[in-house]
Amino acid sequence: MRCQHCGHEVPEGSVFCNKCGYRMSNDMACPHCGKQIPATSVFCPACGKAVDQEVEPPTPASATRVANRTPQQGQTYNEQRRAAQQQAARQPVNAWQQPERDDDDDDDDDNEGGRSNYNRNLIIGAVLVVLAIALLSMLRHCNSQENDRLEARADSAALVADSSQDPMAVLTAELSRNSLSEDKAYTGCAVRFDSTDPDTPERIAGVTYKDDTDRPFIKLYTLTRDGSQWKTELGQTKYYDGRIISMDNSSLIADAMYVPRAVTVDGKQYLYFAFLNHLKGAGEGKNGRVTLALYDPEAKKLTTLTYDGQIRSRTDGRQYVYTRGPLESTSGSERRFLQQEAANIGAIRVATQEEIDAEEEAKAKEEEEKALEGEENADAKWDHDNAENMDKLKQGEEVKMKPTQYDKPIINMKEIKDKLENDRYLVFLDTKGSVVGFNKSTRKYFTIYAGKNGTASGISFNGDNSVLIKTAGGSITYDLVHDRAKTN
Repeated sequence: MRCQHCGHEVPEGSVFCNKCGYRMSNDMACPHCGKQIPATSVFCPACGKAVDQEVEPPTPASATRVANRTPQQGQTYNEQRRAAQQQAARQPVNAWQQPERDDDDDDDDDNEGGRSNYNRNLIIGAVLVVLAIALLSMLRHCNSQENDRLEARADSAALVADSSQDPMAVLTAELSRNSLSEDKAYTGCAVRFDSTDPDTPERIAGVTYKDDTDRPFIKLYTLTRDGSQWKTELGQTKYYDGRIISMDNSSLIADAMYVPRAVTVDGKQYLYFAFLNHLKGAGEGKNGRVTLALYDPEAKKLTTLTYDGQIRSRTDGRQYVYTRGPLESTSGSERRFLQQEAANIGAIRVATQEEIDAEEEAKAKEEEEKALEGEENADAKWDHDNAENMDKLKQGEEVKMKPTQYDKPIINMKEIKDKLENDRYLVFLDTKGSVVGFNKSTRKYFTIYAGKNGTASGISFNGDNSVLIKTAGGSITYDLVHDRAKTN
């Protein structure tokens, strides 16, 4: 079969052309044999007779198949063709396919029908083009509106946050809008400075921090209201190498109503905040710090007061810094203010004077004991440990002495003046008047008597386990087994 519209070959039995979409069933009945034939046929393809004469009405069966497209009684051939062409004009066609003219058909009516189809297709095509243009324009307009909304949302992000009266949200949104959040720092705190003076713009001061890098830092920002927008400025960046920064109130053990907040000192407005900056890996007994700070958003000036000390734990498990006071001088109104605010931060515990005195005493004792360590200080340690015992001994009391044992010799063998020995002990008297014992069983050296209390002039065994020591003030008997001494 060939399409009557474009001439394309189509499969037998097709209802529409598979190239131009033209309907293929515009048939008429042959006036001789009653077969359904194309409406444009000059001869019947079934019986071969000419069909250019009046035809009889089709049979009911044929009428059912052609449904409203059969010729009426009394119609001529040309009338039948015109009716078929008008019926075909009412069928759907591909609006983008320009109909080809039938060069073999010289009939004026046929030309008018072709022109009608051509014009109709042009109109349909034009309408579809207009609709497509309108659709593209509408999509472009919608996309433009969405872009405008996104830009407006970005431009007004701070205002959206501002409507919630949350300075932290304003700071976060403005840093993002100004591409200042690429350092991935945390938003630590932010406060609003409201002004009743119409000439003074509204301000927000805030702090961001980062502690998971080799160079932890804090950054201080000032946001100034400029009409419907905020002007954002970075005031300072302060680094804390080797330390861990934390600004949450739980770690500070502080009430949110006190830290952070806007304060006025000497008539100037400041952002007051605080943060921990412990050493990395810090824990119980290690060094920690709490820093209190005042930031002047107008002058972009930062003043700090740092409390440094040992990290300890409270009964609830939370940690604090035990300190004697701030590292910096507290002169000046700003630092005096910070010193007063330290009382509201539980992560700081300043030692009392009594505690400081006790610590000093313990420290001195520790240093003294450290100075008495080692074999070379054996006599000095014995004098230190047995000072009270020697006083009692001089008063005639028998006392338990406190000897210290050493693995190495505590006497210069070149300075030995006298020597005693039995199965269990060796006893030496040196030229300085000190007496030293050596336990053969334990292989330990120990001081029996130090010359500070009066030089010893002679030694002798008083039984198997006792030594008699002669001094300028008398003689002392020393029990080597029980380390007990008494005057004679």
